[in-house]
Amino acid sequence: MTQTTTHVPDMTRKTWAALLTLAGAGFATVTIELLPAGLLPSMAHDLGVSRGRIGLLVTAWALTVAALSLPLERLTRRLPRRGVMLGAVLVSAGAALLAATAPAYGPLVVARVVAAGAHGLLWALLVPYAASLVDERHIGKAVSVVLVGPTAAGVVGVPLGTAAAELVGWRAVLVGAGVLLVVASLALVTVLSPGAAPGKIPVPAGAVPAGRDRSLVRVTVTATLGALVLVGHFQVFTYVGPLVTRVAGMDSAALGGVLALFGATGALGLAIAGPLSDRFPTAALPGTAIAFAITVLAITALDTSTAVALVVVGVWGTMIGLFPPVFQSTVMRIASPAARGAAGAVVVTALNLGIAAGAASGAWLLENRGVDALAPVAALAVGVAATGLVISAARGARSPAPRRGDGGRPPAPQEAEAPR
Repeated sequence: MTQTTTHVPDMTRKTWAALLTLAGAGFATVTIELLPAGLLPSMAHDLGVSRGRIGLLVTAWALTVAALSLPLERLTRRLPRRGVMLGAVLVSAGAALLAATAPAYGPLVVARVVAAGAHGLLWALLVPYAASLVDERHIGKAVSVVLVGPTAAGVVGVPLGTAAAELVGWRAVLVGAGVLLVVASLALVTVLSPGAAPGKIPVPAGAVPAGRDRSLVRVTVTATLGALVLVGHFQVFTYVGPLVTRVAGMDSAALGGVLALFGATGALGLAIAGPLSDRFPTAALPGTAIAFAITVLAITALDTSTAVALVVVGVWGTMIGLFPPVFQSTVMRIASPAARGAAGAVVVTALNLGIAAGAASGAWLLENRGVDALAPVAALAVGVAATGLVISAARGARSPAPRRGDGGRPPAPQEAEAPR
C-alpha cells in the first residue's frame, strides 16, 4: 500500500520559543534540585541537624525521581502533555514554598520528596515533548536546547542562590525559587499549545500500545548502558577534589579553576551535541561513549604534569556536556512515537540511578581502595557501556525497518503538539 510521508516543518521562531520555554522550566526545577548543596551550612544550622542529613536531601531526591518517574508517566499518559507539565511545575512551586516554611527537618524532607516526584514527571515529558515539535532530522538540536536549562542551573542558578542566601537566608531563596517556578508555569501556558486531548502523540490505527511497543526493548537496553556511563563518570567526578590534589598534585586552591574549566568545556560539549547527533544519528552515541571511556582512562595519567591534567579535565568536561543530549536524542529516535513518553521516563530513571550508584560506589572505592582506584574502575565501567552501545547500534542497523506507527517514523504535523 502506498504511504504518504509528511514531515514536521523545519524549526521556526515558534518552535524555538517552545524549546526555550521547556529549557526555562528545566532550569527552574533543576535549580530547586541542586540548591541544598549550596545552602547546606545555613539549612543545617537553622534546623539544628548535621550537614550530612541536609546532604541526604539530594540523595532522597534522586531516589524519588528514579522510583516515581515511570509510574507517574504511565498514570498521566492519557492527559494532555502541556497540562501535565504545567501541573508538575506548579506542584514543584508549592513544594518549594512548603520547604521554605518547614519548621523542622521532617517536613522539609516531605516537601523535597513531593518536589522530586513532580520533577521526575516533568523530566519524563520535557525531552519527548521537544522531540515531538521537530522533524526527526532536528531531534538532536531540540534536545540540546532543552538541556541548556539544567546546565544553566548548575552554572548560574545554584551559585546565585548560594550567594543570595548569604544576604536574605535560605528560606527566602526557596521562596524566590518557587516564584521562578510560577513564572515558568505561566510561560508554558503562554507559549505551548494545548494540543490534542490524548497526552501521548497519536499514532496511526494498527500501532501497538506503548506498553507492548517493541522499541521499548532497545530503549531499556540503551538507557541501562547510558546509566553505566554515568556510574563511571560520577565515581570520579564526585571525588574530583582528591583527584586534583592527591593525584594531579595541584594545590587545593586550584579546585575552583579546575571546576570552572570543566564547566566551560561542558558547555562546549552541549553546543556540539545537537549537530553531531543530527549528522550521525546512529554512530553519535557509541562514538561518544568510546571517547568518554578513553578520556576516563586518561585520568589515570593525571600525575604526568599539570598541563596534561588540565587537557584531560577539559576533554572530560566536553564529554559530559556532549553525552546526555546525544544519549537522549538517540533514545528518542529509537522509541516509536507512541512510546516516547515511556522512553523519557525510563531515561530519567536510568540517569538518576546511574548518578546515585556512581557516587555511592565511588565513596566505597575511595574509603576501601584509595583515590588511585577511582579512575581505573570508572574507565572499566564506561568501557563496558561503550562496548554494549556499539553492539546495540550495530544490531539496530541490521534490524528491519519498523512498520508504520511502531518504530520511530517522524510524526506528521497533526500527530505532534506544536507550539502556538
